[in-house]
Amino acid sequence: MNQRRRLLGLARRGDQKAINKLFELYQVRVFSGDNLKKAGKLPVWPGVAEEEKKAQRRREAAAKAQAKAQAKAKAATKASERKEHRPAKSAAPAKTAHAKPSRPARAHAKR
Repeated sequence: MNQRRRLLGLARRGDQKAINKLFELYQVRVFSGDNLKKAGKLPVWPGVAEEEKKAQRRREAAAKAQAKAQAKAKAATKASERKEHRPAKSAAPAKTAHAKPSRPARAHAKR
């Protein structure tokens, strides 16, 4: 038991002889930081793979939501730009010479 602990400690620090001995005696693989950099990825176990798939789906959903929000903001910006380029409408229509004058409001109420 102590031998295994000693070998694990050495393997953790990157001792290749200890890593080989652990595999030979106990069929245990030890991955140090250097080994992982060389391999380029972590070993995948079934439980870890499922969690990674869930996390990947969450990231994809978040990316879709962000893209949708950006598209919506872009559409709103285009719409506001179109409104800015329209000619301004006058507040009151132009009156013609033969138009009836508007009636003045009654100054006093009936008694």
